[in-house]
Amino acid sequence: MQPDKSERRIDHAALLRAIVDQFVERQMHPVGDVKQFEQLALGLIDIVDADSAAPIVRPLCIHPETPASIFDCLLAKGGACAELALQFAPDLSHADLRAVAQGGPPALACAVARRGGLERDIVEALVQRGEAETLRALAANWRLRFEPAARRALAQAARDDLSLARILLDRDDFSADSEGLFLAATRHERTEIILNACRRALCAGMAERAAADPAVTTKLERAALDDDSGAMAAALAEALDCRKTRALAILGDVQGEALALALTALGVDADAASRIFLALPEQGRRAPTLAALVRAIPQRAAREIVAAMTGNAKGERETMRRAGKRDDLPSPPARRRVTPQGGSAPLRKADRA
Repeated sequence: MQPDKSERRIDHAALLRAIVDQFVERQMHPVGDVKQFEQLALGLIDIVDADSAAPIVRPLCIHPETPASIFDCLLAKGGACAELALQFAPDLSHADLRAVAQGGPPALACAVARRGGLERDIVEALVQRGEAETLRALAANWRLRFEPAARRALAQAARDDLSLARILLDRDDFSADSEGLFLAATRHERTEIILNACRRALCAGMAERAAADPAVTTKLERAALDDDSGAMAAALAEALDCRKTRALAILGDVQGEALALALTALGVDADAASRIFLALPEQGRRAPTLAALVRAIPQRAAREIVAAMTGNAKGERETMRRAGKRDDLPSPPARRRVTPQGGSAPLRKADRA
């Protein structure tokens, strides 16, 4: 009885796994053995489907004697195999990487984002895609050190992506941009962010606190008493001149510190802030602590942190308008910039501890 096609596929995958496991057991091989392995592996990779082949051949991607033709074969095969080639192949051309970064499928762009030593224009292309998964992969690449423009773009994107914000907080090169990552910060990190902002405010001089517009305070109190998160977010967004989604994120902070900072930035007095906190189910039990924060933190410091968290709706609209005008203009000739973005040391805080 002849085996059916599915059985033959399983046999090919098992054979591929066997020869890969045998090859990666040793760091060095005779030239003849490498050539023989290369012929067998290329034939089997061609037969086995990409999703099955990728986890089998992954160990080859970090083996020092893996033939270059293996990476070429993986790239040509596409799918999960191409992702491996884009992430690990040592000799991919700058043009190939840039093409994927600019217009390749998201999965392949993520693979490029995980490479070390990416050049500046490739990093910029990946950032400009604006895709959550690509930005997270780029941020989690501890081998990269970002230029200021890329750092700012990542920090701004993290306002709407707490997962990205958490990854950035785990890097040691985002301390200057940590205010905008406040919602994803741990208790210790939040304390550090607030203290740093207070120090800067004190160094700049203690200005008197500007009182909030009574109408704003009234709207916020009424919405809190009515347990109307939508109305409260709308009032907060209008007063802070930010997107409603970001106002909702501030209200959704279960610790309540983000709202305390927002109320301080607006000039809401501590008594009114306490009434607002008491009316909110999540923050009611912490009302005394949060009201004390409103009393203690300088308004200038609170405004700095809140502005970093929320951005400015008017400014963002103007930026988008200008970008739209630029899109109508002819593109200038492309120039290749080859400044490497790789750092010599890991940039994850845990690796430096």
